[in-house]
Amino acid sequence: MRMSLLMLSISVLSGCAAISAGATRASDAQPLPGLAYPGVELGQAMPVPATVSNLLLSLPAHDVLASVALRQRYIQSVVLVQQIPGAAGGRDYLVADHEGATYGFWIRSFQGVRAGVTGYLVEVRGSCAELHAGDPTYGIPVAEAVRQCAVTGTGHFDSGLRAYRVIEGHPPEDVTESIAPDPAVFNKAMLEHYASLGASGVFALDENLHKLPIFRWVVEFDPENPSASTAPPIFDNGHFAHAGFVVWTGEHFERRTTVPRSLWPCRVARPFECPPQAGHEDQFVID
Repeated sequence: MRMSLLMLSISVLSGCAAISAGATRASDAQPLPGLAYPGVELGQAMPVPATVSNLLLSLPAHDVLASVALRQRYIQSVVLVQQIPGAAGGRDYLVADHEGATYGFWIRSFQGVRAGVTGYLVEVRGSCAELHAGDPTYGIPVAEAVRQCAVTGTGHFDSGLRAYRVIEGHPPEDVTESIAPDPAVFNKAMLEHYASLGASGVFALDENLHKLPIFRWVVEFDPENPSASTAPPIFDNGHFAHAGFVVWTGEHFERRTTVPRSLWPCRVARPFECPPQAGHEDQFVID
């Protein structure tokens, strides 16, 4: 994880260079960070659900950095799909074309509490080698994809995590600004400070998205060199800095500083979380 997150840190720092702590993000601004290891561990191989493919193909290329032709290539055969119980007895989806580092797209859908309202989290990637080789499915490359692929050692361009809200019969509404990390953490000065301590850039923890409408922005410190600070946003004995939870409320995405334990359950692999043991407290999860 460390090497992947260090590469992410470089990308995030460059993306923050022109963004102040309180700045809003237009669709053509630097992308948000993405998921550390997006996947669909419980997914089954099947054709992509129509609602998901329609959403993916409808998004502007300058949002997701990939041409429609490339996105069509990703969904032309079976993909990995996990069906998740949604609001009001409906069905949500977690979908990716591949598991692991070779994925081209990842989407999580969220039904609304009102009929016809759906939220989507989206991340799309493409191969820099194919882009440089002039693969025809890439069309005219988006400037941000070209910029990312110009960095030595970069294997893929990445849209970062994006968010959309769809009302049936209307085009998708880009609501990516609403899921941005806490600007108190996600700013150039703070990230440079964390990087000087050997920490990663901000990334999204998606460990509960396969069952709950929530993810979390964090910075991870080197396990061998955790932060000496005990003040917020540091938590878990100096191993992480908290940059906000993002919750689908049933109507819209909302960033929150704290959430109840019901939305962020204890992990089986980390038994000290519940009840929390000294030094490992997570003050942002309210039991």
